Amino acid sequence: MIKEVRVSGGAFIIELQGEFTKDAEQPLMSLRDWKQGLGENVRVLIFDFQQVSSISSRGITLLMRIACWGAEGNYQAFGHGVAEHYQKLFRLLGLTQFMMIYPDEYSILQRVEGVAD
Repeated sequence: MIKEVRVSGGAFIIELQGEFTKDAEQPLMSLRDWKQGLGENVRVLIFDFQQVSSISSRGITLLMRIACWGAEGNYQAFGHGVAEHYQKLFRLLGLTQFMMIYPDEYSILQRVEGVAD
């Protein structure tokens, strides 16, 4: 579920932990109205999966919804710390069309420097 939420360098960062299942829906959806964006001068959404032990199909569906809403909310979604087998699954299901996967947070912030400011 959600471990920590923070804003850093123009990025809205959500650190996840444990099992990412349907139980994450209410906490994530209550964080904000994703279709409305991430807030002033925040154009990057980062999911940190480093401490995630498993992701269910409902968890993937939730990620897909939030990442897709980025077009409406004027933000880009990224993920890091995703286990290799989940990266393959994300590609297979098309999630990586809406959420790019990077090895770490630093790499994402370097990639989007200027976009997030």
